[in-house]
Amino acid sequence: MTRWRHGRFEFMATDGTPSTAEPVAKSGPSLAAAAAGAATLATIVSFGYLFSVWGSSSNISALDTLRLASAQYVSGNLVVAGELASSVTLPSSNEDEEPAEGEEPEPVESDEDGEPEEDSQESWVVLQDFLIGAGLYEKSTKEVLPADRRDVLKKAIPALEKSRDAGFPEGRSAAGYRMLGLSYYEMGQYDEATESLDRAIKGDLTYRTELTPVLATARARRPINELGQAITEIDQVLALESLDTQKRTETELLKIKWLIELGRFDEAKQMIEAARERIQPEVGLQKGWALKANDELAITDAQMTVRKTLLALRPIPGDIVVAGVPTSAPKQITAAQRTELINLLKVLGEMQREADPKLAAQAQIIGAHAMLLAGERDLALAELTLVRQQRPFRDEGLEGGMSEMELLADMGLGDEVLQTATYLSREIAQSRHLNFTKRREEEFRSRVRSILERLRGLEEYEATIAIADTVAGLFGKAESEIEKGTAYRDWGESILKAGRDAVGDVSRPSFEAALAKFRGAGDAFGFAAEEQFNTDAYVPTLWSAIDAYQRGRHFSKSAILLKRYLRYEDRMRQPRGLVAHGRALLAEGKPIDAMKSLETCIAEFPRDPMRYEARLLAAQAAADAKDGETAKAFLEANLNDGQLTPQSPIWRDSLYTLGELLYAESDLAILQAMEMELDERIEKLDDTDPILNEALRRLNEAVERYWPSPRAQASAYLLARGQLLAAKRPEAEVLSDSLLEPAKRDLRQKVSRYRQAGLDQFSALVRFMDVREREVDLSEKQKAILRNSLLGQADTLKAMARYTEAADAYREMSLRYMNEPPALEALLGQARMVRLLGREKEANLIVSQAAVVLNRISDEWDEQFEEMTRFDRPGWKKYLDWMTSRLDQATGPRSALQR
Repeated sequence: MTRWRHGRFEFMATDGTPSTAEPVAKSGPSLAAAAAGAATLATIVSFGYLFSVWGSSSNISALDTLRLASAQYVSGNLVVAGELASSVTLPSSNEDEEPAEGEEPEPVESDEDGEPEEDSQESWVVLQDFLIGAGLYEKSTKEVLPADRRDVLKKAIPALEKSRDAGFPEGRSAAGYRMLGLSYYEMGQYDEATESLDRAIKGDLTYRTELTPVLATARARRPINELGQAITEIDQVLALESLDTQKRTETELLKIKWLIELGRFDEAKQMIEAARERIQPEVGLQKGWALKANDELAITDAQMTVRKTLLALRPIPGDIVVAGVPTSAPKQITAAQRTELINLLKVLGEMQREADPKLAAQAQIIGAHAMLLAGERDLALAELTLVRQQRPFRDEGLEGGMSEMELLADMGLGDEVLQTATYLSREIAQSRHLNFTKRREEEFRSRVRSILERLRGLEEYEATIAIADTVAGLFGKAESEIEKGTAYRDWGESILKAGRDAVGDVSRPSFEAALAKFRGAGDAFGFAAEEQFNTDAYVPTLWSAIDAYQRGRHFSKSAILLKRYLRYEDRMRQPRGLVAHGRALLAEGKPIDAMKSLETCIAEFPRDPMRYEARLLAAQAAADAKDGETAKAFLEANLNDGQLTPQSPIWRDSLYTLGELLYAESDLAILQAMEMELDERIEKLDDTDPILNEALRRLNEAVERYWPSPRAQASAYLLARGQLLAAKRPEAEVLSDSLLEPAKRDLRQKVSRYRQAGLDQFSALVRFMDVREREVDLSEKQKAILRNSLLGQADTLKAMARYTEAADAYREMSLRYMNEPPALEALLGQARMVRLLGREKEANLIVSQAAVVLNRISDEWDEQFEEMTRFDRPGWKKYLDWMTSRLDQATGPRSALQR
């Protein structure tokens, strides 16, 4: 363990943890008479007696107390000075002014003795803050354990900062910056420490020898480190002739480590060898500092070997660094390098047995890195586990535990990562030996985020969520919930991906499970957003919650959050919120309200890309509100905008939706027309014909462009049905008495062409589904299309009076769906065809067979009867009983065998 000593301050260069420190106070040129008397008194009587006398007097003013505190500070009794200063309350002042940003605060006005003038209220306040901070700082140096020191420094830093911001007392500026800089350093705030220590040295050059190593180390540990400048500053210290062997060796160790980090291995090696040679006489005398320095030099030499090997590796795109070592490293290591690493492990093994416990732990960590480079993952994992379990838990234990978690995560052992995370969280919260600085905290969070990301990539979602919960106290509740939300969201996506069949449809169980995960993500993101309400992260996190809820079909919750989102979001990013709000309202059955949000997006953001999705949703809302013309206008605007291409998902969905909308409109109009008298029917069909033709054109375009996507298959089915609808108009015109026979013959041919086109389309769909079914399991939608196409095929043959073929088609369907609800429709259709062919007895037997089939259909089909057929089970029973009763009446009593 390397230390830099000056006065009673001890700098530990290995981990940046000062152990004991008593700053030497800088005295003013003289003291006022009252302060001098008090100081003399303090040197004669005990501190306890001094406080008892001072506290029992009712004539002692707050300023007198501060004078006494100042005298105690000058005498080196900083703790007493701080306690005295904190025991008084000064009158408040309304004249405090903050210095302008970037402006150096002026020192407070003081008299020639270094104390504030009587009429300068602000100066006394500044002095009080300075003394309180100095006392707490001094108290922290007497604490042995890092956590105890940090607890005291958390109180000292604000007091010193207040004094600094107002301008340290005159003559105390350098001392103030010194204490503040060392406090920042201890807390891991290296940027702030660098600035304060630099000012302390510039303010008082006598601090140079003491503070330069600390300043250099702070520079090296900044987020953007300054190793070159740090080495320059260390060289200034090494140039001092007053350095003894111990201090020179300890200072050189700092430089050696930075040279290794910079890859300047030759320089580092020379310094190691020179230092070893220099301290050998002291080692021979078994001096403690020399033995430790010798061990640390050996460990540093081993670290250089590992570092050199790492830098020689070839970068590989996508490679993952685990516990400081790329996963591809073992494949790149040469035989000679592996031999060198194995030999290195022998040296490190001796260090683990003989060195100081702290150095032994460092040796174990370096040994684990060497094992990982050599491809010995299991041995490295065991070594890291031992480091993590060492008692008491220190900085090396934290590093061992984090590296262990990274290695376990890369191995996909989520449950074991959780166990280690639970251990670390407990130790970090409880250990008084651990110096958990701000930088270490940030590093901990960064590495945990990487670990959770790795586990998500390996689909260890349950463990990821549990780990995020476990580290919430150190990670931050909001950040923990964000990690949970991300895991839930990725989990839902993974379930959807795994549950998707060859054509892209998702099974119902997978869909329901994914919805639950997306809703869990929404809950987590929503909680995190509430925690971040007063931060810039609030709105982005709120959007993550909204998006997750919408993906989980929890539109009611997303609608509530969207009101807040639209209130706080920047105007230029509001379109996505308006679209999401419209989608949520549409899902809740509020198409009119949905239209308001969607039309706002379209009208107020005419150039935003979200307008296309807004039009698509607005069309759906208009259709739900029975406003077909408005719906078609929105869809045609998307198709004719000129900015979208057929490759765009919005253009594609707009085409599908327009075709479906036009078909539905035509279907309804033709259904209404069929209830009218002939003349009115023909007129109604004439009016509907342009709409139907446009529907057929759009559906045909969708099939040709996007076949065989699932929605294109549905469009192909509607196209077949649409051909049959197109036959209705010429079919009705044939019935008109005003037409001559040649005209009727042309109309009959037109009807036949439409029906044949529909039949061909149904047949093509059946063939496609048969081939697909032999390759993969059909989705529920595909099964429905196949079932309806088979029935449509048979019904079309019947309409074309091709009764034999129709009977065969119905029979084929009944055999395909034997003991399933569709068989009932097929059997009755077959019976009708056979009866039309004059085979009455066969028809009756088929109807009787249908009643038997109904009894054979298992109860598990009960909920699907109405989806697949015209009746539910009771309805079929009643209908078939009625039909069989008619047969009984027509044919007379049946034999028991027939029944």
